[in-house]
Amino acid sequence: MGDNEPKEVSPKDEVIGEVEQDVSMFASFRVYGFGRIWAAILSGNSGRFSIIVVAGWEAYKISHSAFWSSIIAFCILIPVAAVGPIAGAAADRVNKASQMAVGQSVALLSALVAAVFLIIGRPSLLLMVLTTAGVGVGNAIQNPAWSSLTPAVIGVRRMVNGGAMIRIAQQGSEFLGPAVATPLLVKLGPAPVYLLATVCYAVATSLSISLRNHVPHTPYVKRGIYNPLKEALAYVSTKQRMVGGLLILVGLHCGLTMAYTGLLPKLAQTNLRGAGGIYGELMTAVGIGAIAGAVFVILGARWLDLKFMLVLTGIISGLSLVLLGISKDVFLALFGALLVGASQSAFMALYLALLQGSTAREVRGRVAAFSNILVGSTMSTFALLWGALTSAFPVVWVLAVPGVVFVVCLGIMIAVTPWLKPPSMTRLPTLSPSNA
Repeated sequence: MGDNEPKEVSPKDEVIGEVEQDVSMFASFRVYGFGRIWAAILSGNSGRFSIIVVAGWEAYKISHSAFWSSIIAFCILIPVAAVGPIAGAAADRVNKASQMAVGQSVALLSALVAAVFLIIGRPSLLLMVLTTAGVGVGNAIQNPAWSSLTPAVIGVRRMVNGGAMIRIAQQGSEFLGPAVATPLLVKLGPAPVYLLATVCYAVATSLSISLRNHVPHTPYVKRGIYNPLKEALAYVSTKQRMVGGLLILVGLHCGLTMAYTGLLPKLAQTNLRGAGGIYGELMTAVGIGAIAGAVFVILGARWLDLKFMLVLTGIISGLSLVLLGISKDVFLALFGALLVGASQSAFMALYLALLQGSTAREVRGRVAAFSNILVGSTMSTFALLWGALTSAFPVVWVLAVPGVVFVVCLGIMIAVTPWLKPPSMTRLPTLSPSNA
């Protein structure tokens, strides 16, 4: 098969920095299967962010403490630390679409259980925590599967476009989920929001099942779990150090700039004198910004160097938290939330493209698992830390200071790691739509 045929899987030695990128607007969607992956991620994540809205607000309403809303963020993220290694090893040996369906089914059942208990009138903090943790387990199961399936389907030449499109689905669901969940929560209560999430996960599960016979699958010799993980760890620490460096960078980014969602209920109530409606509007603004950030990556990849965009969006990601934290006006806070969503979405899209585009295809599932473990553990741990600190410090400081610290850390990494420093603002010539 030729390099330009749509179902071609990239050679093992093809990495993102050494191949021309197809920068046409919908390059990834021209490959069969990507559209279903995209739609499954959009639907499933819309359910997840609906649950974040309802569980975070209900926990805060029951406890009157930002700590418990941060516990909800912790519960939806921390399962990757326990489930991630097994899921990553499995993603390199089983049908990835089937694994996606299993994870989405686990989340579906968790949302359905919460809805049933709320309908019969038995809300509690324990219910919020356990069902949210169940959603986190489902997310941990399916994440390595779609992360490694995407480059296998579209190839390295389309990873920048594919990574950005995935961010539109993944983080853009921060708009769709809260936009629908917020009026349901305000007018009808929490149970309909959980039913909405159940429907979203059902759609995602059916899309994943429909992909099982139509996606690439690399046979993998069964050698337990620990040996494959040990091989992948050696790969990122010695053979491909750029991948290891990217993992360190994303850990800092997620812990310092992305673990803020548990603080939004308190920000809405104290700084903006609002209730559930303002909180939902902030989450919606983040989602709209996420879509804009991904579009920026798709269009910017035509002219700008990928590393330059990574550094630029990292700086904005940190500084936009300062704007959000100091906002006393609703309009300014919504603009800050929009900027937070855009910069973080663009940063993570570029990170995903660079990570999977630089990783050998036979270890992509395990590297994706390492990434998910790092992202989930840092975000969940720091979410708890920031929630606890709000009892001693104003929420403005808890939002702003970590953002500034990340910008400083990014500057240090640029100084000490040559691979991160952009060679220039502009990039090398890319594939045009006509010859892609």
